[in-house]
Amino acid sequence: MIKVFIILITIILSTTINADNKKLPIPRFVSIKSNEVNARSGPTTKSAVEWVFVKKGEPVEITAEYEQWRQVHDINGEGGWIHSSVLSGKRSVVITSDEEIELTKSADPKSRVIAKLMPKVRCGLKKCKEQFCQITCKNYTGWISKKVIWGVYDDNDRY
Repeated sequence: MIKVFIILITIILSTTINADNKKLPIPRFVSIKSNEVNARSGPTTKSAVEWVFVKKGEPVEITAEYEQWRQVHDINGEGGWIHSSVLSGKRSVVITSDEEIELTKSADPKSRVIAKLMPKVRCGLKKCKEQFCQITCKNYTGWISKKVIWGVYDDNDRY
């Protein structure tokens, strides 16, 4: 019985370690998992807090990794080192235009407008298709050009 328990623990631990070692691309976008997250000057809890993210879902870009730590920055360049446990793969974006932007029903700029979005609004990202992304803001889901959002890349292979 003890042998079976030890084997199960070994399998579980090796699976966890392998999951953590998956190489995801850098840079990449993620979001903040909770309402108060400390960004530190280095990849350790002993490093000074340089910035505090105060909004769950805020999009950030990972630019470096060290063990379980991720170096991130927001749309304004603010950030630091954050433990991976307080980051989420759930994606979000920020409207970067200085003017209202139209959210359309389909990935065609000529399609029906379903909402107008104000500058600096945060929205959930669903998917991207060529130069457009499907986002959700409040109760509206529609399409918007990649050119007016921060939190996605221009290339078509990834978003």
